[in-house]
Amino acid sequence: MRRKINILLIILFTSFHAFADNTFLNEDIGDRVPITAPLDEFNPDSNSYPDPFVLDKVILSINADNYHKYKDTLLTPGQIKMFETYPKSFKMDVYPSRRSCAVPPEVLDLTQQNALMIDEGEGVEGVVGSIPFPNPTEALHHVWNHILRYRGVEIYGASPFFIINPDGSRTYGAGEAIAKNFWNPFVRNQKKGLQGMLMTKVTHPPRLADASTLVIESLNAFRTPRKAWVYNPGTRRVRRAPDISYDYKSSASQGLTTVDQFDGFNGAKDRYHWSYLGKQLRLMPYNAYKFHETPIEELLTPYHVNQDYLRYELVDVNVVEAKLKKDKRHIIPRRKMYFDGDSHNMLVEETYDNEEGLMAYREFPIINFYDQPMCLSIHSATYDFATRRYQLQNVRSSDISKVQWRLKEPHDEKLFTPEGLKRFAR
Repeated sequence: MRRKINILLIILFTSFHAFADNTFLNEDIGDRVPITAPLDEFNPDSNSYPDPFVLDKVILSINADNYHKYKDTLLTPGQIKMFETYPKSFKMDVYPSRRSCAVPPEVLDLTQQNALMIDEGEGVEGVVGSIPFPNPTEALHHVWNHILRYRGVEIYGASPFFIINPDGSRTYGAGEAIAKNFWNPFVRNQKKGLQGMLMTKVTHPPRLADASTLVIESLNAFRTPRKAWVYNPGTRRVRRAPDISYDYKSSASQGLTTVDQFDGFNGAKDRYHWSYLGKQLRLMPYNAYKFHETPIEELLTPYHVNQDYLRYELVDVNVVEAKLKKDKRHIIPRRKMYFDGDSHNMLVEETYDNEEGLMAYREFPIINFYDQPMCLSIHSATYDFATRRYQLQNVRSSDISKVQWRLKEPHDEKLFTPEGLKRFAR
C-alpha cells in the first residue's frame, strides 16, 4: 500500500508543466525518483509490468500540423523526417518526465570513479560490475556505459521479430537465446577479459529453424577480437564466422540493420571517429509500459508502430556522433546516437549516407524492469526511409514469456563452445 501512495505522490507533485507557448524549461524533467522494487500489483508469474504512471495524461501531442514549432528545440532530425515522410499517421504524445530508472544497489556500491579506456578506446579496465564511467567526459565513455550497463546475469529468453512492409504485409520470425554476462556484481568466478557469451537460434520461419550462432565478446576488441561460430542445420556443421561483426547483415534482417546495430551498438569501434556533441533536451521514447502491455497485433501498423501507444518524455540525452574514417569501410558512413543520462541506454539512433541524407531513424523505448531493477528497451524499431519498411526486433511484451534475467542456476560455460552450439541448436 505504501508503494502505491508513494507513486501517487510522485504523480501529483512532480513539477512538469506545459506553458502557454508550448515550450519546456530545463527544470521540467524534475529530479530522479528511481523505482527500486516491484509495485504491489506486480505478479512475478505473469508477463505483465503494470504501469507506475498510468494516471499521467498527455500534456502535448505533436503531429504534422504543429511539429515545425519544435524542430529547433525538442525534436531530432530523424523525428522531423518521420513527420515529413508520414504526415498522416506519425505523431508523438508527450507525457510528464518520470526519471524512474534504477540499477541494483550492488552496481552503485561498486561505482566510485571512472574506469580506464585503453587501446584507443577499444578496451576498458575497471571495477567489474560498476557503471564504468559515472563521470563521462569523452564520446566513447557514453558508448561503453551503454554496452556495459547492467542487463542481467544468467539469461534465457525468446522473442519475435517483425518486418512490416508499406502495404501492411509482414515477415514474422522468432528466436531463442541464452547468455552469460560477466560485467556485473553477481557472477562468481569472474571471467577476466570477457563481456559475455551469447548463443541464439532461429525457431521461426521453418526454413531457418535451428540456424544458430555463438558469440564470445571480450572487453578489448583490439587485443582479443570477437569470436563467433554458426551452425548450419542443412549440413549439421559448425564453422567459424569471423565476418559476424561491423556491417554484416543477417538474412533475418532483410538488409535493414547491421550486426553492430544489435542492442543499439556493439563490437569494435575502430572504423569511426567518435565525437561528443554535448547534452541536449530532446523528446525520447520512455517509460513505454502502455506499449508493453498492449497486444502486439494492435501495434503493427504500416510505416511505423501504432503511435497511440508510445510515450515520449523530455529527456537529458548525451549525443554522440560516429563518422567513418577515410581508410575504413562500413555501409553506414555516419551515425548519431542519443544516450539517456540516467540509464545510459541508447534511446535513438540516426544513420546517414555519404550525401548526408538520413537513411534510417531508430528508437529503443525503455521501461524499468523493476523486479531487477534495471532499465532496458522493450524493442528496437528501425524505420528505413528508402523502402518505407520497418523492423521491430527484440520484442518484449505482455504477450510473450518474460525474459529470465537472473536464473537461479548458472549456465554451464561448456555450453558456450562449438560443440555446445550444436547441442543448443538441436
